[in-house]
Amino acid sequence: MQHFGFLFFVILIAILVFYAFFLYGTPQKFNLGLGGYQATTTARTAPIAQTVPRQTYISGTPAVQSNDQISQQANPTGADASHPTPTYYGRLNLSPSQIPPGFSIRDISPYFGQIKLSAYPGAPGFYSQITLTGNFPVSGGSLNVTGWLMKGNRGSQYVPQAVDVYDPSGMTPQGDIYMKNGDMLSIYSNSSAIGINFRLNECMGYLANTNNFVPPLNFSCPTTDRSEIINFTGQCQNYVTSLNSCQMPAPNPPISIYDYSCRSYLDKLNYGGCFSKHRSDYNFLSNQWYAWSGSQFLDFQHDRLLLFDSNGLLVAEYTY
Repeated sequence: MQHFGFLFFVILIAILVFYAFFLYGTPQKFNLGLGGYQATTTARTAPIAQTVPRQTYISGTPAVQSNDQISQQANPTGADASHPTPTYYGRLNLSPSQIPPGFSIRDISPYFGQIKLSAYPGAPGFYSQITLTGNFPVSGGSLNVTGWLMKGNRGSQYVPQAVDVYDPSGMTPQGDIYMKNGDMLSIYSNSSAIGINFRLNECMGYLANTNNFVPPLNFSCPTTDRSEIINFTGQCQNYVTSLNSCQMPAPNPPISIYDYSCRSYLDKLNYGGCFSKHRSDYNFLSNQWYAWSGSQFLDFQHDRLLLFDSNGLLVAEYTY
């Protein structure tokens, strides 16, 4: 009986303890013995995410926010735009002191500073030159600049189209110019010798043999591979090696008419032959574009040149 009474007492105590837990909950530091797991958890307050406007580069025209959206996010308190607090544009910090005279913060493009602008005004009877240079904050992506407005004190013109990869047939249509970081677009006030604008490549110098480009093209074509001519006659090898870079053979070279292998090789020393052979080279395309506008609007002495994007917002300024 004593054992039965003791067992009944233990069971009663256990029931009372669990009943107390049920009414009042377990103590905060109560350990269930499961590998140190605590019965209670500590509440954490998640940080509030803040959206920062960014400029997105894609293949083609970059996606951008409207200028009002950028201005509202950069100045959510509605403070005066002249306040010296830097304003965030894409990946750039722009302060009011950086805004050119005559413009407000609402006139500034998200691309401000990402295209550098320079100019050579020329002189009466000589061409002028305007140069756009890609200066992106990141190395990737491209920017369509065709249709952007270049405006001086006495005139203006739009950035034209150009041929990206010039085909030997000359039939490649012109398209919009997509500039990458480090690319240079030179726009001349005279006319193109072949009637189109284009991106330079390592074979382009051959076109200067039959066309008078102003300014002249760079004569830096791929050099002759001696292994290709080592089995030709000595006379043939001498003539081939005497040719300058990008120089086409004479119509009647000093080669025997019966030296078929040599003459066949000479027939390919032109833009078409170079294009077919080197089109797949990793460095075939240059980072330079040439365009001719046929329009001279820069002042020969002093001018203020402005560049506006397709939304009419200021991208760059150049004065001289």
